[in-house]
Amino acid sequence: MAKWLNRNLSLLMMSRFLRSVAQASLTILVPIYLSKLGFSGVQIGLAFTLSVIVGILFSIGVGFFADKHSRKLVILVMTIVNAISVLGFFFTTSYIPLMFFVSIGTIRGGGGGGAAGAAQQALIAESANSKFRNNVFGTFSFFGAIGSTIGYALTIILPYISNVFRDGWRGGYLFLMAIAFVIYISTFFITLFVQEDKNRPKRQNAFKLSWKLLGKFSLTNAVNGLGMGFFSGPILVYWFFVRYGAGVDLISVIYVLSNIARAISSISSARVAKFFGTVKTIVGVRTIGAIMLVFMALMPTFFLAGLFYLLRMFFVSAGIPLRQSFTMGQTKEEERASMAALSNLPQQITSSIGPTASGYFMDYSMMEAPIFIAAIFQFANAALYWYFFKKSD
Repeated sequence: MAKWLNRNLSLLMMSRFLRSVAQASLTILVPIYLSKLGFSGVQIGLAFTLSVIVGILFSIGVGFFADKHSRKLVILVMTIVNAISVLGFFFTTSYIPLMFFVSIGTIRGGGGGGAAGAAQQALIAESANSKFRNNVFGTFSFFGAIGSTIGYALTIILPYISNVFRDGWRGGYLFLMAIAFVIYISTFFITLFVQEDKNRPKRQNAFKLSWKLLGKFSLTNAVNGLGMGFFSGPILVYWFFVRYGAGVDLISVIYVLSNIARAISSISSARVAKFFGTVKTIVGVRTIGAIMLVFMALMPTFFLAGLFYLLRMFFVSAGIPLRQSFTMGQTKEEERASMAALSNLPQQITSSIGPTASGYFMDYSMMEAPIFIAAIFQFANAALYWYFFKKSD
């Protein structure tokens, strides 16, 4: 057993794992489900843009409430909201209601935790020994990747189970969505047993915050969001579907393999950071990730594009837990949830531009444009991160 593992971290890790399973499966299912219902690329992109905007509104309240009152309560409430968003798909096929359910579910990819992610990061940091913080966040990212792998793998069976249901293809999608719903409910009950330190320092003043540090994190995240919005989560699934004609089963295989790569990368991140330094590692892997995006956009076949996506995931994933650990390490204990939530707000705002724009480019057969634009902003993000934090390792 790892030296740093305790009861709280074990429960939070299990919660992270299960949430990742549900989110990953929905990332694959939802955009293609909407496309099969007859909605256009712009309509699908708009739904996910709205998802980003609602995520922003959630995050504004999450940070302050979690630091001032209860981080655990925030996670519980957001888990129920996620469950309700999945349940909505069973009752309608109309665009406006589906936009609502997509938006409150903030479905953008596996493992992130959505608006609850900031509160979870603060709880993890609170429950961990600072000496092992990189190891803790690396291991959490590993279990998130394993959960995402299982979630993506679940969708591989979709073509084989659809014939079992009377209403054909839709029955298979709803069956897998029902699994996601059950997982969210299970996550809720696991989180109930997490213990929160009632004596920890708590924020008293909404406007008392390390604003200079927040500004640095916010600017780098804003540029990152400009890039991510063009290709992340469901939009990339739709890109593979439209450009190469790949079905759910083939796209799921690529996502499964990329998340295995992500798991290996995450569990190794603390060792890599110990050798190169945390900031150098984050900047280096983000730069390589941007290069992989350029190659991915130029590939003539789904197999080759998927290969470069897999390579990108391997490199970039090493930086994710390190960035979370670095943010928590630089932040005062009573500000951690607020810093995690508020510093990600600019990323959520700027990423809201990408999905609708990507849908427009794809509707007009400009397939490489979204990925090239994403790569440019990812390069800029790496440069800014180095500029701001090169002396803060």
